[in-house]
Amino acid sequence: MSRTRLMTTPSQFVLSRLSRTLYLDFLVKAKARGFAFVRFQDFLPDSPALPRRYIALRHDIDFAPSYSLKMAELEHAAGIASTFFVLVDGQFYNPLDSEVIRQIRRIHSLGHEIGLHFAVSSAVHADIGKEVAFRLSILSNIVGVPVRSFSQHDPVNAGFVAVALPPEHHACVDASKAIKDNNLLYVSDSAMMWRRYTFETAMDEDRNLCLLAHPHSWLHPENDYVALIRDLEAREVRRLADRYDAFVDALTGYYTRRLNEGV
Repeated sequence: MSRTRLMTTPSQFVLSRLSRTLYLDFLVKAKARGFAFVRFQDFLPDSPALPRRYIALRHDIDFAPSYSLKMAELEHAAGIASTFFVLVDGQFYNPLDSEVIRQIRRIHSLGHEIGLHFAVSSAVHADIGKEVAFRLSILSNIVGVPVRSFSQHDPVNAGFVAVALPPEHHACVDASKAIKDNNLLYVSDSAMMWRRYTFETAMDEDRNLCLLAHPHSWLHPENDYVALIRDLEAREVRRLADRYDAFVDALTGYYTRRLNEGV
């Protein structure tokens, strides 16, 4: 039996208004109010002392890395560096695609940190520490430098897991632990719905902050989150279909060569 595919967000859920203009406005206000911006690698023990007043700004690349590159470029233009957490499980984009590799490396070249985003459901190792180390190695090779931080994807549904990297592994920052150890006020725009705070109201609290901004939510023109995800899905389907079409189209030439060569 076929099921009805949800194409727009149900009307009972009120979504937040997000846009490129609002995001840039937030960055200006944060700097004007004396917040410095830090990356998660700045929480490593051998890093310089953190500023007195700061925002640990992070972006989880759950979909469409092209939007993350756009976010990285606008932050770079604003004189801000942040952390972009990359999934390597290939669920919604392929981190080994040549274009995605170029995007990730470009983000890093702009002074931003590339960290690992990992989903427990995608694990191939029973030991989650070994699993994260395995994925850190893959991502480090993609970026071209050691990756020094990681964060868990979708902990609300999967539940938070403690990660103990193998003893011989280089030092890394567990984002969740850094947030807890430094008593950061954590605010996320997940699924375009604010909880208790927005980025702006969080700045009124007398605390340092960890703010999670998903680039596609701010930079995609669609204001409805489900419709936004469906658009990203359609783009991926077209890209995949184009690759299969190219392969099939090339078969005629392949078969012709086989016939001509008598193979």
